[in-house]
Amino acid sequence: MNTYAIGDIQGCRIELELLLKESGYLQSEDHLWFVGDLINRGPDNAGVLDLLMQLPNVTCVLGNHDLHFLAVAMGSQTEKRGDTLSDLLTSKRLDTYIDYLRGLPLIHYDQERDIAMVHAGLPPNLHTYRCLELAGEVEQVLKTGGVEEFLSAMYGNEPAQWSEQLTGMDRLRLITNYFTRLRFCKEDGEIELLHKTDVAPPGYSPWFSFPRPDQTRILFGHWAALEGKVDTDFAVALDTGCVWGRHLTALRLEDDKTFSVPSEGNRS
Repeated sequence: MNTYAIGDIQGCRIELELLLKESGYLQSEDHLWFVGDLINRGPDNAGVLDLLMQLPNVTCVLGNHDLHFLAVAMGSQTEKRGDTLSDLLTSKRLDTYIDYLRGLPLIHYDQERDIAMVHAGLPPNLHTYRCLELAGEVEQVLKTGGVEEFLSAMYGNEPAQWSEQLTGMDRLRLITNYFTRLRFCKEDGEIELLHKTDVAPPGYSPWFSFPRPDQTRILFGHWAALEGKVDTDFAVALDTGCVWGRHLTALRLEDDKTFSVPSEGNRS
């Protein structure tokens, strides 16, 4: 039995199916992990979700695009330029897609291997176990009647610094930003969300450049500009820009072998 961790799909079902064949994935035996941003910007969002819901032994975490879809689908936000969500929004299975995504976690943690999978990253000032607790606060809201209020309030870049005294939507927004939007921060966890390239703004560095209070290996996506390259041993970047015309990548956890297939074309 093998476990394959796969980068941001963003609605690129053709490439996903090709990657599963390329990697030697066996549906009857193997496990699949997905780092979030399952949908949006690509051509076949419904096809991706249909496939993931159909396959056995699939583990996914939520990305910012997945949360954005929930906000649009539940009437808390309007579509943005570049969104390709119409196949989901007009589908007879819309409620099924909404329910599926609302049930996904922000972080998946394999305690035996001490591996965490998250869409964007884990702030360097918070232990993995504390991150799991905080993620659980958002996950609980997504499953309750207060989800529309949260989805309306989750947009924004403030607050930028964690405090245990944070409450309400400010607290939930920062937790969500940490795990689904984080790229650059300071060692104390202060985040900067405006820069999306691999060049750090003054005073900030990539979140994985700082020492952590744990030994957890962290698998993440979200940051296509890195092209799968990081300068540390504990973090693994899996977003290799499939929707931008580059590649879709998988990592086999048992031997750290990577597999990739080229994109069918730039969709964004």
